[in-house]
Amino acid sequence: MIKPPFWTRADYQTRKGDLPRLRLLRRLCTFAFLLAWGMSAPFVAPVQAAEEAAFTKEPDAFRVLSWNVSQENFFRYAAEFRAFFTLCVPDILLLDEIPPGRGPAEVTSILSAEKSEAAAWNAVIGVAGGHQRGAIASKYPLEAVAELDGLKYPAHAVARLKPMVPESIWNERVKSSLDAGIPVMGAIVQIKNRAVLAVTVDLQCCGNPTNNWPEFRRQIEAQETRSAIHRVLARRKVDAIVLAGDLNLVFSATPLAILTNPYPEPHFALAPVNAVHLDGTEVWTWDGRDSPFPSRPLDFSFFTPASLKPIRSLVLSTEDFSRELLTPRGFESGTSRKLSDHLPILVDYRWQEPLRQ
Repeated sequence: MIKPPFWTRADYQTRKGDLPRLRLLRRLCTFAFLLAWGMSAPFVAPVQAAEEAAFTKEPDAFRVLSWNVSQENFFRYAAEFRAFFTLCVPDILLLDEIPPGRGPAEVTSILSAEKSEAAAWNAVIGVAGGHQRGAIASKYPLEAVAELDGLKYPAHAVARLKPMVPESIWNERVKSSLDAGIPVMGAIVQIKNRAVLAVTVDLQCCGNPTNNWPEFRRQIEAQETRSAIHRVLARRKVDAIVLAGDLNLVFSATPLAILTNPYPEPHFALAPVNAVHLDGTEVWTWDGRDSPFPSRPLDFSFFTPASLKPIRSLVLSTEDFSRELLTPRGFESGTSRKLSDHLPILVDYRWQEPLRQ
């Protein structure tokens, strides 16, 4: 507890000649302290109110939360992840990096501590992607789409990629990860009378200018994902598309350009949301502080602007949370860094009428 500057009896005894001035100084200091404290105290409520407002969902909106949950960390720190989901109250969860051997029931058990509430969640997990599998969960009815489940790399693309990869790396890990398929998953989420195609992706990481086979692989993954979405739209009418995930755009934005357009009417294209931290300035989603690379936005969330309007878009980090928000949930300032080196993106969408011709 901070205390105002009071003098002891010993202070007065040592400086008796200065007693009148000391009394005046004491009063002035005490007055200044109380004035400063009184001026700062009213700001606690506005800060807390602003944070609460940031997590308040409008009644006519639905909320999408996307997150690279860092494989087994999702299950190792289940309580902290659950507290995050309880705070955010998402309608649709788009998760990537769900490790092999984990099923939908294990995912939904983390979404709520109560078995009855966990049972209210519906979840699907893609079969492709190895340690980077995608999962989609919602309390609304959902159905997996076959076109985006188990998506494979085309043989002609693999043939072009192989000469770019050093043989030792190819044999050690690249071939097996290609055999596991593209880390993408999709589901149709039925929100009342509207159908939303929800897609989660996790594109290949890394790359360097001298031998940039990872960039070529990202482009393959983006192309195949877009083609699969086209096949879904050819057989099924949906009212909107939301797509999110870890795009790993460390070299160029070409995979993003491939992934986001073109699409058939009435969707036309996917647009990225402009998500920022609670501080209103920072936009990074990947934490590079423990690496040689700078923190940067590697995770993105997209939507079809012909049918949806984002009314709130946030990158969430416990480093931006006030003590009033952290303590009741068992969070610390560094909780986000413990859970994953990627931050979640929260987006609230409101429906809008399709663009008129």
